[in-house]
Amino acid sequence: MIKPDHITINVTDLKKSEEFYGEILGLTRLPSVDMGDHRLYYYRLTDELLLELIEYDDDHGELHPDVKTRGIFRHLALECEDVDALYRKLKEHGITILSEPGDVPKLGFRNILAEDPNGVELEFLTRKKAADMK
Repeated sequence: MIKPDHITINVTDLKKSEEFYGEILGLTRLPSVDMGDHRLYYYRLTDELLLELIEYDDDHGELHPDVKTRGIFRHLALECEDVDALYRKLKEHGITILSEPGDVPKLGFRNILAEDPNGVELEFLTRKKAADMK
């Protein structure tokens, strides 16, 4: 059986990343690990899935692909209770919003797209109840 274990993001700003994932999104911080030339900072996404933030000692630059660039990781989608409330919270904290809240009837959810402090695109969505998807 194969199942997801963790998702890794190479951070550009550890402090802003910790504030975003820990304080703004409210993810539970787990113990960090010093690997010598880099450090791993963990947050719990679900009971079985972790977010791993990596801070390297050396810098290899940044990648800025377009949303239609092929062969890249596009975004991470995270389900939340109220996407409109989260949208307001992200705006209050100055987080870059890529799309306003909107319904996606064919997929049965309401969503927004935002950018974390590292430039990673995140989709936040709230699933519609079956009765609301008419």
